[in-house]
Amino acid sequence: MSDMSPNEPPREAAPKRPSGARRAAALVIPALVGAAVTLGVLAATGELGDGNVTVIRETAPITTSAASPSDAAVVAEDAVQRADGALSVAEIVRRESPAVVLIEAGSGSGGGLGSGFLIDRDGHILTNAHVVDDSDDITVTFSDGTEEKASVLGLDKSTDLAVLKIGSVPKGVQPVPLGSSGGLVVGQEVVAIGNPYGLERTATTGIVSALERTIESPNGFTIQNTIQTDAAINQGNSGGPLFDRAGRVIGMNSQIASRDGGNVGLGFAVPIDTIKPIARSVIDGGEPEHAWIGITGRDLTPAMAKALDLEGRRGVVIAGLEEDGPAAKGELKAADSAEARVPRGGDLIIAINGQQVQDMADVSRAIASRRVGESITVTVLRDGQEKTVTLRLEDRPASIGRG
Repeated sequence: MSDMSPNEPPREAAPKRPSGARRAAALVIPALVGAAVTLGVLAATGELGDGNVTVIRETAPITTSAASPSDAAVVAEDAVQRADGALSVAEIVRRESPAVVLIEAGSGSGGGLGSGFLIDRDGHILTNAHVVDDSDDITVTFSDGTEEKASVLGLDKSTDLAVLKIGSVPKGVQPVPLGSSGGLVVGQEVVAIGNPYGLERTATTGIVSALERTIESPNGFTIQNTIQTDAAINQGNSGGPLFDRAGRVIGMNSQIASRDGGNVGLGFAVPIDTIKPIARSVIDGGEPEHAWIGITGRDLTPAMAKALDLEGRRGVVIAGLEEDGPAAKGELKAADSAEARVPRGGDLIIAINGQQVQDMADVSRAIASRRVGESITVTVLRDGQEKTVTLRLEDRPASIGRG
């Protein structure tokens, strides 16, 4: 795990698009396509390649009708709700796909196609920042063919989030329910709905393949705790929802890792618990806010724990404190040397709000899922004694992760 604070950008910001140096490994690229009627696959440079993919526009809503008696049996077996309480894929698609939209963003370079999802009846739609970028010509298309012009309420490139607003919502379209990404487990079944290559309202299934992944945002900031899934995600799925089997949004599909721009079962979604407080701050005040406590932390490794006589313990050593940050104001203590192989003298964070902390990903998740102004309790181990302090979350300084 990196020594990086959950709110601190990488020491060297990488370019927005993958560089040629990455070609030897799988490329992590935004799942976005260009907006021309005939489109090329994005190459490693992020530019349109030579191969063409024809975008098919199908405005008819998805149905689950059976084409044959055998199909009917399958549909009947895949009932609305399975014995374990999960909704069938067909039911999730039926309920939620009307609120999943196709987004077309025009620009001088041709623009792009992506996905998004309606979160309230006031017309707020969430998508990726890289889908709309700086476009001022954005069209949102619903499953019934209704088109609406959208304005950008706010962009947060550090989490690759854009909040859009449309004038009216088609009659009968209900917002998607937002769930929580906090209780996810590897192996949990998921459903992705989006518009890969402009093929509207495509549904794919898979599992949560891994948790606590990191991806790079459009401005080079590290997005932590992303969800890795093998549900097929392709260019054009960017900004679309990833659902759990209860039909709740648990993440926003954002990137894929691929050697050639196609899906190979390595997709990444920004967790909904990271998105919700930032989106709410944009809707309420027009500007994205990011909860922050101002620490640099290091995971307590077994070797480090042995050197510090903390064998059997887990947690995060506070390696550094930001001056005048919430943690400094709360009189938490940083290590004598942040760069030392074994950082001595710093508090060991062992719990936040009573929940055990295993590593820096836990700290990041606990903070990022809350709004600026909320208070949290942080329990630390100092000189063999537990100490609990209350910190008021502040907005991350403008010098960190903006753009």
